[in-house]
Amino acid sequence: MSREKQGEAERPIASLEAVIRSSELILTCGPGGVGKTTTAAALGVAAARIGRKTVVVTVDPARRLADALGLDDGVASDEPHQVMGVTKRTTDGELWALMLDAEQTFDRLVREQSGSRKQAEAVLDNPVYQAISGSLSGAQEYMAVERLHQLHVSGDWDLVIVDTPPSRHAIDLLEAPDRLVGFLSHPVYRTLTVGQRTFAKITDAASSMFLWAVKRLAGPQIVEDTVEFFRSLANIEGGLRHRARQVSELLRGSETAFVVVSSPRAEAVGEAEHLLDAIADKKFPLGGLVVNLIHPMPEPLTDDDEALLAGIDTGPLGDQLEWHRELTSLANAERQELVDLKRLAGEAPVIELPLLNVDIHDVPGLVGLAERLV
Repeated sequence: MSREKQGEAERPIASLEAVIRSSELILTCGPGGVGKTTTAAALGVAAARIGRKTVVVTVDPARRLADALGLDDGVASDEPHQVMGVTKRTTDGELWALMLDAEQTFDRLVREQSGSRKQAEAVLDNPVYQAISGSLSGAQEYMAVERLHQLHVSGDWDLVIVDTPPSRHAIDLLEAPDRLVGFLSHPVYRTLTVGQRTFAKITDAASSMFLWAVKRLAGPQIVEDTVEFFRSLANIEGGLRHRARQVSELLRGSETAFVVVSSPRAEAVGEAEHLLDAIADKKFPLGGLVVNLIHPMPEPLTDDDEALLAGIDTGPLGDQLEWHRELTSLANAERQELVDLKRLAGEAPVIELPLLNVDIHDVPGLVGLAERLV
């Protein structure tokens, strides 16, 4: 990287538009139910409209949003599909979208890291692998960043945006590469992958008793399949370790930006604060904070207004006055809730988006949201 580019990366980012223009990878992350998937799609729209060829990887979009992104049931949603109607000018880029399929991404990783087709098939055809490849703890989080890596190194895209899976603590994705390396170093995994040792020859007393019990409960075949699965996995262990390190470095690179999405709800703010702490502790680059679903602040009443309305407590006007007071109290409480969250964001841009009276589920809605974001 040139000294000029290093200097640019070290300066505070002034806007979310600057993040979209300069980044090659953006990860939206945060608690569930805060509009994270819609925000990721809108960021993709904004990027395409400033001339970048962009692909958005979504996890589980709402049905109408999936339809708007071209991810309907009739297509192979794991592969990118162009989103039409987003760009119209000749200077615009393109927006593409795909839905994360953890199992297919896992299969692709196994094939890439295997030394031969035979090694890959030994893993892919194993009944244990087929049963757990899409449901391993942390698999979806890790496969989200693995898919990001695959798209990034392809060279086909100016910008890759990943809508990460929601998590209660919202940091599973950050730790996923390190957890994979930790799994490959676990004593149980090391025991089960000792070269040329068969199930019948495992002599460690604790292991033997454990496996004997599993054999009695689940049957001998599942035990044999499990041991064989771990041994076949050992053939690609070096490749998996190398890829995990690559992904970990990529997540911390100057071309990457994390955008945290929250709402003003107390529980969402708490998770977002936890995530911002983790991003800072693990030295991931923060690109911005987006707070969705904020109630608008009503126009304050003047002293003359208060004097004129004094004593009114019944009828339609009294109801409107009470509603104004309740909304003002709610809006103030939400903004107070966000004080610490904004402090944790530091010098990264903070975007507040109002609570809308309609759901965003089509291309015009995404375009409007994109304009608000940038």
